[in-house]
Amino acid sequence: MTTLPTTIQEQIPLPGPAFTNAPQATAKNITPADVIGMLRQRLVTIIVLSILFSAIGVGLFFLMYFKFPRYSAESLVECISDAPKAGLQINNQAMADDPFTRFVQSQALYIKSYPVLKKTLQDSEVRNTNWYKSLDQDEHLLELEGDLRASPIRESNYIRVAIATAAPSDPAIIVNTVVKTYLEEVKERASSVYRQELTDYNREKAGYKDQLTKKNQQIQEFVGTLPPGEAFENRDGRGQGPLRERLSESQKTVQLFELQVRELKSMSDIYSDPTGMPVTPEDRLIVENDEKVRQYDNQVFVLEQELGLKERQFGVNHREYKAMQNRLEEVRRQLDKIRANKLREVLEYKSQQAETAYLNATNNLLSAQEKLQEVEAEQADLDRKISEYRVLLSERDLLIEIQNRLDEYIREIERIVRERAAIRVFQAVQASPPLERSFPSILLLPGIVILALAGAVGLAVGLELIDTSVRTPQDIVRHLSIAMLGSIPDVDDEEVEIENVETAVRDAPHSMVTEAFRAVRGNLQFSAPANRIRSILITSPRPEDGRTTVASNLAASLAVGGKRVLLVDTNFRRPRLHRVFKNVNARGMTNILIGEATINDCVHHTDMANLDVIGSGPVPPNPAELLGSDLCREFVDEASKQYDHVIFDSPPVLLASDAIALASQVDGTIMVFRAKENSRGVAQRACSMLWHANAHVFGAVLNGAQARRGGYFREQLRTFYEYQYEDEDGTQRALPSSDDDRSNDDDLA
Repeated sequence: MTTLPTTIQEQIPLPGPAFTNAPQATAKNITPADVIGMLRQRLVTIIVLSILFSAIGVGLFFLMYFKFPRYSAESLVECISDAPKAGLQINNQAMADDPFTRFVQSQALYIKSYPVLKKTLQDSEVRNTNWYKSLDQDEHLLELEGDLRASPIRESNYIRVAIATAAPSDPAIIVNTVVKTYLEEVKERASSVYRQELTDYNREKAGYKDQLTKKNQQIQEFVGTLPPGEAFENRDGRGQGPLRERLSESQKTVQLFELQVRELKSMSDIYSDPTGMPVTPEDRLIVENDEKVRQYDNQVFVLEQELGLKERQFGVNHREYKAMQNRLEEVRRQLDKIRANKLREVLEYKSQQAETAYLNATNNLLSAQEKLQEVEAEQADLDRKISEYRVLLSERDLLIEIQNRLDEYIREIERIVRERAAIRVFQAVQASPPLERSFPSILLLPGIVILALAGAVGLAVGLELIDTSVRTPQDIVRHLSIAMLGSIPDVDDEEVEIENVETAVRDAPHSMVTEAFRAVRGNLQFSAPANRIRSILITSPRPEDGRTTVASNLAASLAVGGKRVLLVDTNFRRPRLHRVFKNVNARGMTNILIGEATINDCVHHTDMANLDVIGSGPVPPNPAELLGSDLCREFVDEASKQYDHVIFDSPPVLLASDAIALASQVDGTIMVFRAKENSRGVAQRACSMLWHANAHVFGAVLNGAQARRGGYFREQLRTFYEYQYEDEDGTQRALPSSDDDRSNDDDLA
């Protein structure tokens, strides 16, 4: 089998070994390669538009250069503000980032003001210029305002004043006259404006002076309301008057009583339980000095002496010794009892004494705290008055500051009125006649060419982007996510004459169109195993897309390859195969689907070996129901057993449901898109309807692909024929005629 050139095969993406029911994700972003492809395809348009735009731009340039030249002159004005500083704002208000910049901008605007321009036009030198004479009487002011440029120079105190005119002698005269008029207007304006301002500020100064007098009187009256000895003049401290000393003493007294209360409280807690109270030597001394304790202690001493005598006289076992010993022990017990009672009395007395001292200290603390609160209240009232006093002093200082600044400002205004100079302005650089034209410049020519090229490229790319039609295989793969089986070139680009494109494989076997159908056949055979591509449906989104052309030529190509092929016309709404293949039986697919005939009754053997055709038959009232019936499924199964391939030609998917009903019963579907006729949205809807019907899509065929620059066939058409008809010795043979193609096709059959 003859194959396409290698360059063409590389541009036709082959589908994988398996196919799916749903589209796979593909990148839809425009890549640099896509942009390059757009530029190649639109190269002629870009060249033509570039030449056109360049010619227009260059023509306008020379028209302006010779007919409307412009000569420019400029002058520099230096502005130095001599006006009083804006120092009357006492509060800190937000100021401009650069007040001087605003000042220079204001002066630039004043240069183009009505009084300045009006007086400029009254000057005799300006009236004698060609610029003035070329304009009507009512246009001078508007033209001067529009042509004159007065712009501040950044980061300087200069203003550039410039104008461009047709005559080289006019711009210097006009600019110098404008600057001179502006300088005179500035001096006149200073005297009149600031004289009225001086009157207003003198009146304002008198008002502030009255306010200051009233404020001083209010301060004196307020000082009289302060307590004696508490006159307060120090603003940084709180004062050290008698009330402050009383407050300090009261605070110290409270602190002392609080310390005493804490100490007595701890002692009272200790003495609150006499049984657990520690006994001091002083407590024991008090007990021993008790009269009753001394008596019993003396008795114990006497009895101990007598007991010693008894022991020496009678011994320890004598009756009198033991009696004396018992008496001594009894006296000792009495002594211990008396001592314990006395010690308890001493401790109880100390506990009562500590409690009494604690209560007295607590009362003293409460009294001291009450006195401290009274003094603090007096001090708070005094502090409030002191705060009011400070506010009064601040207000007086503010009035004094305003008055001082008013005095300074008034002195500045008096100086301005006296000298008639609010700002100092100088003509730093005087305008001189231009030596060469300022517009248009020769340097604009390269820019015009570059802009023309950029505009042409932008317009060409824009036309490509707004064109949403399916034009190339890349559009199908990128936007539809289905495999590309092949592209059929437009017959108008063919170098071999083809009378009937539906039978191109038979009539012109050596043409580029036939070779493209062979490529479709090869890609289809590689798309799936042979048993999975026996029944094939050919459909398209809309009419006139070339479904019948692709179906008949694909069937013929498969038949030429040695396969037994049955071509069935299932387009019941607009049948077409009976016009392509003459003498097709009147009985056709409709008769089979209603059970009136069999395949053998309706089949038509064409003049091509291995290719049979079944026509559509009578037009039925319910095509979709017939194609979705069980008889249709039985027909597909039976025809697939008798033939290697069964190809169905169907109506458009978007216009009739016949193709959808049949698509779910065959092995797969081939979508046919006509280049530049089907939009991407139409193609996507057609594929979506097939996928929702669970139909298998083998791939797509792009029909009528045009041989454009950067396309798929422009560079290959001539190469294909040169390679196909070149003798062994290298000489070029003439292309075959249509008759030769038919004879070769008959020999091949």
